[in-house]
Amino acid sequence: MVADYNSWFLRVVVKTMEQPETCKGCEQAHTCAKAYEQLGRADGPSVAFKAIVAFLLPIATFASALAVCGVFLNGTVATRYETPLAFAIALSVTAGLMLVVSAIVKRPRRGK
Repeated sequence: MVADYNSWFLRVVVKTMEQPETCKGCEQAHTCAKAYEQLGRADGPSVAFKAIVAFLLPIATFASALAVCGVFLNGTVATRYETPLAFAIALSVTAGLMLVVSAIVKRPRRGK
C-alpha cells in the first residue's frame, strides 16, 4: 500500500516539475526557467526578521495587551464593558507600537 502511494506521489511530483501548461509551446521556456533558478539562488539579506516584525509582532502584541487589559479591568469597570474596553485598549497599543516600529524602520540610516 505504501509503495503504491509513493509511486503515485513520485509520478505527481515529476509531472508537476515538468513544464506547466502555460510554458508549453513557448520559445523561451528554457531560458525562463533558468531565470527563475537564478533568482532562487540570489544572495541577499534575510527577510526573516522583517517577516517577524510585520506579522508576528502585531499579533503577539495584541494578544498580550488584551490579556493584560483583561486582568486589570476585571472588577474595575462594569462586566458589560470589560471586553469592549480591553479590545479597544489592546488595539490602540498595537497600532501605537506598529507606528513606532514603522517610524524606526523608515528612519534614514547614518552613512548612506
